[in-house]
Amino acid sequence: MKAVLPINYDLEFEPDFNKFKFRGKEKILIKVSKPTRQIVLHAAELEINDCTILWNEKKLRAKVRLDEKNEELILSLPKKISGKVTLLINFVGTLNDKLVGFYRSKYEYKGKERYLATTQFEAADARRAFPCWDEPEDKATFCVSLVVDNNLTAISNMPVVSKKRLGKKTLFRFDKTPVMSTYLLYLGVGDFEFLQGKLGKTLVRIITTRGKKQQGKMALVFTKQFLSYFQNYFKISYPLPKLDMIAIPDFASGAMENWGAITFRETVLLYDPKTSSTDTLQHIAEVVAHEIAHQWFGNLVTMRWWNDLWLNESFATFMATKAVDKIYPEWDFWDQFLISEITGGLSLDSLKSSHPIDVDVKSPAEVRQIFDEISYNKGGSVLMMLENFIGQENFRKGMHSYLKKHAYSNATTEDLWNSLGAASRKPVRHMMNTWVRQIGYPIIDATEVGSKIKLSQKRFLLENNGKTRPGNWIIPISVRMEDKVVTKMMMKHSITISYSSRWFKVNDGQKGFYRVRYDETALERLGKLVEEKKISNLDRWSIHHDLTALVLSNQYPLKHYLDFVRYYEDEDDYVVLSDIIGFLNFLYVLFSGEKFWDEIKEFNQYFMNVVFQKIGWDPIKGEKSTYALLRSSLISSLVKLDDKEILEEAKLRFSNLLRTDLLNPDLRSVVYSAIAWTGNSNTYQQLISLYRKASTQEEKVRFLGSLSNFKEAKLLDKTFAFALSKDVRTQSLFVPISKMVANPNGKDLVWPWIQKNWKGLVKRFGVGNPLLNKVIGSVSVMADLKHEKEIRSFFTKHHIPGTEMKLAQSLERIRIHAKFLENARKEFGQ
Repeated sequence: MKAVLPINYDLEFEPDFNKFKFRGKEKILIKVSKPTRQIVLHAAELEINDCTILWNEKKLRAKVRLDEKNEELILSLPKKISGKVTLLINFVGTLNDKLVGFYRSKYEYKGKERYLATTQFEAADARRAFPCWDEPEDKATFCVSLVVDNNLTAISNMPVVSKKRLGKKTLFRFDKTPVMSTYLLYLGVGDFEFLQGKLGKTLVRIITTRGKKQQGKMALVFTKQFLSYFQNYFKISYPLPKLDMIAIPDFASGAMENWGAITFRETVLLYDPKTSSTDTLQHIAEVVAHEIAHQWFGNLVTMRWWNDLWLNESFATFMATKAVDKIYPEWDFWDQFLISEITGGLSLDSLKSSHPIDVDVKSPAEVRQIFDEISYNKGGSVLMMLENFIGQENFRKGMHSYLKKHAYSNATTEDLWNSLGAASRKPVRHMMNTWVRQIGYPIIDATEVGSKIKLSQKRFLLENNGKTRPGNWIIPISVRMEDKVVTKMMMKHSITISYSSRWFKVNDGQKGFYRVRYDETALERLGKLVEEKKISNLDRWSIHHDLTALVLSNQYPLKHYLDFVRYYEDEDDYVVLSDIIGFLNFLYVLFSGEKFWDEIKEFNQYFMNVVFQKIGWDPIKGEKSTYALLRSSLISSLVKLDDKEILEEAKLRFSNLLRTDLLNPDLRSVVYSAIAWTGNSNTYQQLISLYRKASTQEEKVRFLGSLSNFKEAKLLDKTFAFALSKDVRTQSLFVPISKMVANPNGKDLVWPWIQKNWKGLVKRFGVGNPLLNKVIGSVSVMADLKHEKEIRSFFTKHHIPGTEMKLAQSLERIRIHAKFLENARKEFGQ
C-alpha cells in the first residue's frame, strides 16, 4: 500500500483566452499512513505559486521543487506528518495547442475565430492541468469549479449544482464525482449548444459548438440505444446522473471516455444526412458504443496499472461490436469485425517487434505506445475466441460478477479470469494466459495423414528468416467438415483429429486468433468450395487472409496466389472482397515502377472490373448497407488503375455536383479523388477552394485526402505544404500522408518530406502526441534496405521518447517488404 493516498480533490480553474493561460487552485484531502517529511505528486508544465499544508489544526509551509524530467512536484515539510492532511496549492498553467492536458481548440463561427478549452488526460496528462497523483490506482473523488466569462458555459463530469455571477465572470460548481482515476476527469469551457434527451432518469446531451447541434441527432439516438443496451447486458445501472457527448473541433485521437463527459472528434459524432456517408454513420455508432462501454469497463472498474490497458480497450472494442450488431443486425458488424479488428491484430502480432497483450510498461512514454492494434484489436479478437469457448451466457455472468466485485476500484487480468472461470467452470486462466502473456500467435499446419488430420502449431512471423519458433498456445480448435464441426482443445505442439469427409476447413467461422496453412490438395479443394460458395463468407475470408500472409512471408508463391484468387471471381460478400481488394492494391502500390508492374495492373483491372460490373455506381433497392462500402473501395481502386469508364463517369458526377450540389455521400470521397487523379494545377486550385468552403469536417477531410491523389510530383509537394498550413487542423495533418502512401506516384515523396519537416512536426504535435507515431508508421510502405538503414540512422539522431516501438515495427515492415519484393522479382523473371 502507498504511504500517501488522495481522498478528495477540491479544484477551481479559471481559463484566460486572451493569454492562453489558466489559473488553478486546489485543496487535496490526503491520507498519510506513515510519518513523512516529504510528499511527492505528479505535475508537469505548471508554475506553482503557493503551497500550504493543513495538519492537526496547524499551517505548514512546504518547500516546493519541480522535477521536470520525472514530471513530479516534491513538497518538503518542516516536520513529519501523518494521518489526514490537507494540501492547498495555487498554480498557473498554459492552455496549450498540443491537444493534451488542458488545451485550447480553435474554430470559426459566422466568419469569426473562436476558442474553447477542453481536456485530454489519458494516459498521464492530468498532471498538466493540476498537481495530482496521476496513476489509475490512485482513485479519489473530485469537486470541480470553473470560473468562466459570462458569455461562456462550463462542463465537467457531474451536473452543475450552482451558478454564481462574479462581475464579468460566472462561477460554475459541479456535484462531487464518484471515486475515480485522474485520467477520467473532464473540464470544458466554451460557447456550446445542447441537444438533449433522457433515458430513464439519466440526462443525455449532445454538445457542439454553435450552429452544429442539429448534426448531433443521430448521436443522440445512438447514445440512448447503447446506454440502454449496456445497462441491460451488464445488469448494472449507469451510475452517473448525466451523460454528455461532446464534439470537439481539435482532438488527437477519435474519442475519450471521460466519465459522464465523453469527448469526440467532430467527424466521429456529427452526422449530416445530406453529406455524410454510410461509413461515417456506422463509424459514429461503433465509437459511441465503444466509449459508452468504457463507462463500465475502465471507469467503474479500472485497470490497476497500464500493463492491463487491454482490460479497458479490448472490452470496449468487443462490446461495441456486440452492441451495434444487436441493434443494427443489417450492418453485419460481426462480419466487419474481421476487417476492423482481426486484420490489424494479426498484422501487428506477426512482427518480432510486437508485444504481449499484458505488457510491462513503466513511464508515460511507454504507456502511450501501447494504445495500438494489440491492446484494441488482438485483445478484442481473443475475447471473441474466449466467449465462443465458454459460451455467451457464462461470459455475461462472469462479466457481471467482475464488475460488481471491483466497482469503484481497480482490477487485474487475473481478477477477470477468476470471474469468468468461476462462471463457466472452464480452465479460463490456464488457456488465456497463453494468449495475453506471450507475444504473437500460432499458425497451424493442417495435413491429411490417412484417415486423420494432423494439426501442428508454431509462432507465425512475417520475417521468419528460415527459422521456426515452437508454439505453446492452448487453442480451442474447430474443424468444419462436410456434415459436422469437430471441436478440440489443442494443449500441445500437435494433435490429430479423425477425418471421414471429402474436405475440411480449420478455424470454423474465424473464431480463433490463429492462421492455418493447408497442403496443396486440401487448399485446392477449399478453392472449389469458395468458387461454389459452399462454405460461409467468414471461412472464405479466412482462407484468403491466411494465404496473403503466407505470400508476404515468402512461404507461398505470388503467382500461385493470383491463380487462387480466380476462385473468388463470383464473390459478392463485402468482407471477403474487401480483403482481396486490399491485398491487390497493396501489391499494386508496392510493385510500382517494377518491370512486372503491368502484369499486376492488368490482373487487378480484370478482377475488379468483374466484381464492379455486378454492383455498378448506384445502389439497388434492398442491397446490403455494406455494398456502399464495397462500391467506394472498388471505384477508388479502379481510379488508380486508370479505368477510362470509371474516370469519365466520375467527371460527369463531379460536374453535376458543382451545378446541383447533389452527389451520393458514399461516392463523394472517391469522385473527388478521381478528379484529382486526372487533374492539373487548375483542378488542384478548385479542390483547395472547395476544401475551404466545406461546411463539415467530414467534407473537409474528403477534399484534403483527394489532394494526395494527383499524379504530378509538383502538385503532391504542394499538398505537403498545404498540410502544414493554418488551413489544416493538426488532428487532420495525417490524412494527406495516409493517402499519399497509397498513391504509387506519391509514396516515395513521404520519407524525404518527413526528414525535412521532422523538427517542425515534433514542435507542432508535442512529444507524446499519438499522431507522431502515425507519421513514423507511414514509412513502412517502403521496400528497400538502403532506406531502412537511413531511417534507422535518422531516428537514432532525432529520437523522441514514446516512438521506439512504432519505429522498430516500421523498420521490420520495410525489411519484410524488401524481401518480398526481391522474391517477386525472381518469380517474375526480373
